[in-house]
Amino acid sequence: MRNIFLTVLVIVFSCSGSDVPEDLIGREKMAKVMMEIHLLEAKINNVPIDPHDSTEAVYEHYEKLLFKELEITQDQYERSFNYYVDHPNEFEKIYSAVVDSLMEREKRFK
Repeated sequence: MRNIFLTVLVIVFSCSGSDVPEDLIGREKMAKVMMEIHLLEAKINNVPIDPHDSTEAVYEHYEKLLFKELEITQDQYERSFNYYVDHPNEFEKIYSAVVDSLMEREKRFK
Protein backbone atom coordinates (compact mmCIF):
# COMPACT_ATOMS: atom_id res chain seq x y z
CA MET A 1 0.00 0.00 0.00
CA ARG A 2 2.83 2.37 0.83
CA ASN A 3 4.40 1.77 -2.62
CA ILE A 4 1.13 2.69 -4.33
CA PHE A 5 0.93 5.91 -2.31
CA LEU A 6 4.51 6.81 -3.20
CA THR A 7 3.90 6.04 -6.87
CA VAL A 8 0.79 8.24 -6.93
CA LEU A 9 2.69 10.99 -5.11
CA VAL A 10 5.52 10.86 -7.64
CA ILE A 11 3.05 11.00 -10.53
CA VAL A 12 1.19 13.97 -9.04
CA PHE A 13 4.36 15.96 -8.49
CA SER A 14 5.77 15.07 -11.90
CA CYS A 15 2.59 16.33 -13.56
CA SER A 16 2.58 19.64 -11.70
CA GLY A 17 3.77 22.88 -13.27
CA SER A 18 7.32 22.31 -12.08
CA ASP A 19 8.44 21.50 -15.62
CA VAL A 20 8.42 25.18 -16.58
CA PRO A 21 12.02 26.23 -17.25
CA GLU A 22 13.16 29.13 -15.07
CA ASP A 23 14.41 30.93 -18.16
CA LEU A 24 11.37 30.15 -20.35
CA ILE A 25 11.17 32.45 -23.36
CA GLY A 26 7.76 34.16 -23.37
CA ARG A 27 5.29 33.38 -26.15
CA GLU A 28 5.71 36.68 -27.98
CA LYS A 29 9.50 36.52 -27.99
CA MET A 30 9.44 32.80 -28.82
CA ALA A 31 7.32 33.58 -31.88
CA LYS A 32 9.90 36.19 -32.96
CA VAL A 33 12.77 33.74 -32.42
CA MET A 34 11.03 31.01 -34.42
CA MET A 35 10.19 33.44 -37.23
CA GLU A 36 13.82 34.57 -37.42
CA ILE A 37 14.97 30.94 -37.47
CA HIS A 38 12.62 30.19 -40.37
CA LEU A 39 13.98 33.20 -42.26
CA LEU A 40 17.56 32.14 -41.52
CA GLU A 41 16.86 28.62 -42.79
CA ALA A 42 15.36 30.05 -45.97
CA LYS A 43 18.39 32.29 -46.54
CA ILE A 44 20.84 29.44 -46.00
CA ASN A 45 18.89 27.14 -48.32
CA ASN A 46 19.25 29.76 -51.07
CA VAL A 47 23.02 30.19 -50.67
CA PRO A 48 24.83 28.61 -53.64
CA ILE A 49 27.19 26.35 -51.69
CA ASP A 50 27.59 22.62 -51.61
CA PRO A 51 24.84 21.55 -49.17
CA HIS A 52 26.89 18.57 -48.03
CA ASP A 53 29.93 20.67 -47.30
CA SER A 54 29.23 23.97 -45.59
CA THR A 55 25.52 24.60 -45.16
CA GLU A 56 25.32 23.32 -41.61
CA ALA A 57 28.40 25.26 -40.51
CA VAL A 58 27.08 28.46 -42.08
CA TYR A 59 23.68 27.95 -40.44
CA GLU A 60 25.21 27.30 -37.00
CA HIS A 61 27.33 30.45 -37.31
CA TYR A 62 24.36 32.66 -38.13
CA GLU A 63 22.15 30.94 -35.57
CA LYS A 64 24.68 31.85 -32.86
CA LEU A 65 24.66 35.45 -34.05
CA LEU A 66 20.85 35.45 -34.04
CA PHE A 67 20.67 34.12 -30.48
CA LYS A 68 23.20 36.73 -29.36
CA GLU A 69 21.19 39.49 -31.04
CA LEU A 70 17.98 38.27 -29.37
CA GLU A 71 19.79 37.91 -26.03
CA ILE A 72 19.04 34.22 -25.54
CA THR A 73 21.16 31.08 -25.47
CA GLN A 74 20.92 27.93 -27.54
CA ASP A 75 20.12 25.95 -24.38
CA GLN A 76 17.43 28.42 -23.33
CA TYR A 77 15.85 28.19 -26.78
CA GLU A 78 15.91 24.39 -26.71
CA ARG A 79 14.41 24.21 -23.20
CA SER A 80 11.70 26.67 -24.17
CA PHE A 81 10.99 24.91 -27.46
CA ASN A 82 10.69 21.55 -25.71
CA TYR A 83 8.40 23.06 -23.08
CA TYR A 84 6.08 24.50 -25.72
CA VAL A 85 6.08 21.25 -27.72
CA ASP A 86 4.96 19.50 -24.54
CA HIS A 87 2.16 22.08 -24.21
CA PRO A 88 0.45 21.94 -27.64
CA ASN A 89 -2.09 24.69 -26.97
CA GLU A 90 0.69 27.13 -26.18
CA PHE A 91 2.77 25.92 -29.13
CA GLU A 92 -0.18 26.34 -31.49
CA LYS A 93 -0.59 29.98 -30.42
CA ILE A 94 3.10 30.63 -30.97
CA TYR A 95 3.23 28.94 -34.34
CA SER A 96 0.08 30.73 -35.46
CA ALA A 97 1.81 34.03 -34.65
CA VAL A 98 4.90 32.88 -36.59
CA VAL A 99 2.84 32.03 -39.68
CA ASP A 100 0.92 35.32 -39.45
CA SER A 101 4.17 37.29 -39.17
CA LEU A 102 5.74 35.47 -42.11
CA MET A 103 2.66 36.02 -44.26
CA GLU A 104 2.60 39.72 -43.36
CA ARG A 105 6.27 39.98 -44.20
CA GLU A 106 5.69 38.28 -47.54
CA LYS A 107 2.91 40.77 -48.39
CA ARG A 108 5.26 43.68 -47.72
CA PHE A 109 7.87 42.34 -50.12
CA LYS A 110 5.50 41.64 -53.01
